[in-house]
Amino acid sequence: MNLVSIPFNMPFLEILAKRWMTEVQNQPDMIRQGIILVPNQRTVKALIDTFLRITKGKPILLPRIMSIGAIDESALILKGEHVFSLPPAVDPILRTSLLTKLIMRMDQSLEHKEQAGEIWKLACSLAELMDEAEWADCSLHEALPKAVDGEYAEHWQNILKFLTIITDIWPQWLLDNQVMNPIARKVALLRIQAHYWQELGSNEPVWAVGFIDARPAVVELLSSIMQMSKGKLIVTGIQEDLPEDIWSDLSLTHPYAEMAKMFTALGVKRFDFQIWQDEETRLVPFERVKAFQQTLLPAELLDQWLADQDTVSLPNCYLSEPRDQQQEAVSIALIIRDALKQPEKIVALVTPDRNLAMRVALELGRWGIVADDSAGEPLYKTPAAILLSLLTRACIEKFTPVSLLSLLKHPFVCCGYVHKTCREYTRLLEVNILRQFAASGLETIGYATRQRIAELELSHPEYLGEQSTQFLAHASEILNLIHLLERFMAPLLEGAYKRSADQWAIALVEVAEALTSNVEQAGEELLWTAEEGNALAEHLRNIIAEAQILADITLQEFEGILNASYTGMIVHTRRVLRGRKDKELHPRVYIWGLIEARLQVVDMVILGGLSEGVWPPVIDSGPWISRPMRTKMGIPLPDAEVGRSAYDFMLLCCSVPEIVLSVPLQRDNAPVVPSRWITRLKAWLKGRDGVIVEHPALSWAKLLDQPKGAANPIAPPRPTPPLVWRPKSISITDVEYWLKDPYEIYAKRILKLRKIVGLEEDRSASIFGNVVHDGLKRAYQQIGWDEGKVQECMIQALEERRDIIPSMREWWRSRVLKIAQWVYAQEQERRNQKNFGCVYSEISGSYDFSEETGIAFTLRGIADRIDLNYDGTIEIFDYKTGQAPSIESVQKGNSPQLILEAVMAYRGAFGPNLADKIIIQLYYWSLKGGLDNDKQIKIGKKIKDKSGQEVSIEANISQLMQDHWQALIRLIQRYNDPKQPYLSRPRPYLFDKSSSGGVPRFGDYVHLARVLEWSSMAEGE
Repeated sequence: MNLVSIPFNMPFLEILAKRWMTEVQNQPDMIRQGIILVPNQRTVKALIDTFLRITKGKPILLPRIMSIGAIDESALILKGEHVFSLPPAVDPILRTSLLTKLIMRMDQSLEHKEQAGEIWKLACSLAELMDEAEWADCSLHEALPKAVDGEYAEHWQNILKFLTIITDIWPQWLLDNQVMNPIARKVALLRIQAHYWQELGSNEPVWAVGFIDARPAVVELLSSIMQMSKGKLIVTGIQEDLPEDIWSDLSLTHPYAEMAKMFTALGVKRFDFQIWQDEETRLVPFERVKAFQQTLLPAELLDQWLADQDTVSLPNCYLSEPRDQQQEAVSIALIIRDALKQPEKIVALVTPDRNLAMRVALELGRWGIVADDSAGEPLYKTPAAILLSLLTRACIEKFTPVSLLSLLKHPFVCCGYVHKTCREYTRLLEVNILRQFAASGLETIGYATRQRIAELELSHPEYLGEQSTQFLAHASEILNLIHLLERFMAPLLEGAYKRSADQWAIALVEVAEALTSNVEQAGEELLWTAEEGNALAEHLRNIIAEAQILADITLQEFEGILNASYTGMIVHTRRVLRGRKDKELHPRVYIWGLIEARLQVVDMVILGGLSEGVWPPVIDSGPWISRPMRTKMGIPLPDAEVGRSAYDFMLLCCSVPEIVLSVPLQRDNAPVVPSRWITRLKAWLKGRDGVIVEHPALSWAKLLDQPKGAANPIAPPRPTPPLVWRPKSISITDVEYWLKDPYEIYAKRILKLRKIVGLEEDRSASIFGNVVHDGLKRAYQQIGWDEGKVQECMIQALEERRDIIPSMREWWRSRVLKIAQWVYAQEQERRNQKNFGCVYSEISGSYDFSEETGIAFTLRGIADRIDLNYDGTIEIFDYKTGQAPSIESVQKGNSPQLILEAVMAYRGAFGPNLADKIIIQLYYWSLKGGLDNDKQIKIGKKIKDKSGQEVSIEANISQLMQDHWQALIRLIQRYNDPKQPYLSRPRPYLFDKSSSGGVPRFGDYVHLARVLEWSSMAEGE
């Protein structure tokens, strides 16, 4: 009998290997004679391991075990000149490059190639359509015009014209260049082998094992094996109780649809198969097999669910319904960890979700478990490929802080230095320049670095922090690092703006090797070694050799093409083992994709990602032909993929002793629909008073990172540093924080902590404020006064800033000109008054409290503008480009800056010529230059005292000055007590946003003070 079936619940490969040895009477010299043809390379390895296990490791010559997926001339058993008459296969990169070029020519609107990567993907989809058609024996040249008849919309006719690329142009190119499409050649090879076996047969056994494949070329090969006297077709898990009329017309999404189609093409029936089984090696009770076969019955037979409703249980079958992907990964890792406590127990995770597989692999690292992940990793995620991506992105974005640091922090990059040294210089550059300076470009960053060095060299060493001191100590090396970057990047940045794809690839490789080389190791030794390095080098070699046809493209377009070219490329590496002491994969833990898991035997399997869109997958007919058109052309519908994944699901559930079905409830923060098979299984069990036992892994996961005991609320911080540590001076602007949040002064001045500025954080508000202040200072230093000079000073201050992006600069130009116009109008009005005197702009001063308090304490400040009038009075101005404090806030003392400037001026802090002068008014100038008009806010106002008498503006300001000064003295004296704590937000009401004078509610040190853990504000939210 040439047709054999092994039940689901039997160890397929073990029975197969034992039967092979029985067939040759266990004679060692006969075992090696013959061929076993299997669906994939993973089965090859598993079958070899099975033979070794049966022979208990005894040396033996095995039969030739071949995977049909990797078949070529070397794998075929051919004699004569059959195969050598075939033309070679066209290189895939060359094919995609040519198709990309043809698409651009076909659609002139794509000539600009802004989305070259997307066009490359379109070319790949055209190649996939040709591959599908070749597997299905469909001639696109003949079938496409017939499929698109008059009943279709006009746009389908346009698509048909577009598809002449693959129906006419491409076949002619293949003919002219004497090459074949890769799949066409593979199909031809299979048919040549099938024809050879049909004519000549084989004197040795030839077994085709584990196939469910109805593609015509594969069917021909299997048919030729069946007809040989020593040939066998061996399948697994035939369901015999389905009626023949149902079996022959199964929906494509049914698990047995592909098998039924294959049987029909081979001209065989289910009852033609001999059953091989060994009751002693049964892995799964027949009741479970029957349960899953009943669960997945075709819709026409669902009435059978009502026939037998006896109570059912599924021993060793568990369900896990984690909250999201992360909890799913943690729970699966815990299941694997628990299973390994049993000696010799082998466990596998099977999932089509590569993200889940990687999450689980990372979680297993908690316990030092390194799983054998046979599905590999995408080539674009390997370190060298990531480096190439970061390189192109940095050049395209003109070295913004994020793109530059991403490149410099790649573990391969060293710029000629020892890696540790390069990391240290990068850190200093980041903290001192890139997080302080918003502009991009290596030249601009170099300018900012030199400017920063000059500033630090003028500073007193005592006032330099640790980071600044280190930066200054390594200033020359950091400048050299920037210089080296400019030199190494030259091949990509200099030369033609547009080049061919191969030229871009050569330049990219040159830059990558330069950036990763140092005295210890050459860059090429680091980039192109090991499995992933070899795979990437081969890919780039193909691009350089075959992609010259893609000419006149920019670097951005090349980036899109390079990234798109990685699609579908998987590399099998042992990178996970590098750097580990044992350098060994765990021998009993596996992570498999669906194809790799077929026919494998383990003790426990976890089926992960059982949700619609993952397992089963999303159905996609492709961008070119519709479902009805596929049917007319004879190209399989994508629904068959769902059927194959259903077969994989059933095979695993019915062949492994212990299974766990993992069904996440959310994916990417959105609810998911559970896999249809899980929904069916629950419904079938519910009618029989049965349930799937919930696995306890979720409860384990909740406890894994949970601290013991209840949460203990903490009290607000009350730091009381010794007097010697407390600040002996303070700026006027910091007094407000001292009043509202003393803890901020403690963290900033005593702990010397500074917020790390976010990379490319929006600092436009502070930069714009600096531009306005600098522009007005320049204007008041001019001799003479006219509107043109004010505008010129403002524009000059704007243009000299190197940390403003061009689009922002153009917008701000109109804003500063509007501010200049308003300031000029105000100034003209003031200068026309007889009392106008002189202007002091950006004047700094300090006041020592030693005489008044007996405490060595200094108040420092810079006044934006002080006017000394002709009559000896003073007016003080403060510029605000953001939100100015309200009059009420200043009067109440919540925003003391302007009042304290007045007191300092009165007491001679800004010079003796301003001392003891009557202050007649205080102003805020709100300078925004936007849609709202700029305005002047007068702080001093006439009020009534307690007796109802009117108080003048001058008296009001004088009283405010006296009150604020006394309050500041009390504050200085209070914090001169070593028992006085620096409390965090002792007056929460001051932080109400409705109060325009409140500082930002959540400051830089809220997290450090753990405000949200103890404050009443957190409870209110």
